[in-house]
Amino acid sequence: MNADISTGHVMRCLSVADAALSMGAKTSFICADDQPKELIEGRGYECIVLGTDWKDLESEIPALENVISSRKIKRLLIDHYGVSEKYLKAVNGLTEVYYLDDLNAFDYPVSAVIDYAVYGIDFYPERDPSKKYFLGCKYAPLRKAFEDPHPKKINEKIDNILIMTGGSDPYGIAEGVLGALELDEYGCVNVICGRFSGKREKLEELFGSRRNVHIYPFVENVWELYDKADVVISAGGSALYELASMGVPVITYSFADNQIPNVSAFDAKGLMPCAGDARKDDIYAGIIRALDELSSAGKRKEISARLTELVDGKGAARLAQVLLDTDR
Repeated sequence: MNADISTGHVMRCLSVADAALSMGAKTSFICADDQPKELIEGRGYECIVLGTDWKDLESEIPALENVISSRKIKRLLIDHYGVSEKYLKAVNGLTEVYYLDDLNAFDYPVSAVIDYAVYGIDFYPERDPSKKYFLGCKYAPLRKAFEDPHPKKINEKIDNILIMTGGSDPYGIAEGVLGALELDEYGCVNVICGRFSGKREKLEELFGSRRNVHIYPFVENVWELYDKADVVISAGGSALYELASMGVPVITYSFADNQIPNVSAFDAKGLMPCAGDARKDDIYAGIIRALDELSSAGKRKEISARLTELVDGKGAARLAQVLLDTDR
């Protein structure tokens, strides 16, 4: 979790840790550097910092082996896109590795593969009988606040918009969306610009004088903003599953390769219209078109019901059960 990687990896692991804690299990986090330390310890968990390069996982194997050996770790959940076959094979030789994936980049030499993506069930047509697979939205590791949400209230008119850009907003998308919207048409436009984006000052300078625009670097109880929003404009990260569990209509976009399968699958199912890839498309025109498509309250109500059927918010508990090897 840093200026290059959004907070989603750490947040979903924290959700699993919280669920495990409710079952009486203690969780420790192992990180390459201390960027996530404050957040993890602030949530009450131990954070072991290896002091290694997060871009070169193979170099951390000796340090990780020491931690696994000294702690007698029996099962390790790994959430990192930078894994290699050599790295996973080495670590899985030290302990049982459960790998949280959504790329299917190669045949992972691990004990189990977890993929909660909307396309997860169909993403592994050839499955290795030597490993376990836990696939589909039922395993989406959401915070407890998303476990039993009340039905989403669908207003007749889109009046409240929430814009989210992930942890870093490398393409300045928050500014672009605010510039593309007819802001006077909405009663409230909330923006979560990301704790690592460094964009808040400029956004405040450009749009802070507007009474209906509110800019936040990070929101702890983000579900409160979800609940108020008529439509959310979001990058294609793990927040999409939080929003789905609450039945919130969403317009998506991508700015990284790993986000494309996510936004494409939701779009193909008619659940979340995608405005395109910020690296090559005019996503702002796409967002305006999608807002027009969602202007019908009936359309938003239909989508809301389908989203809550897809994601029930109990995935973190299911994953904790998997990792603790309890009844599932």
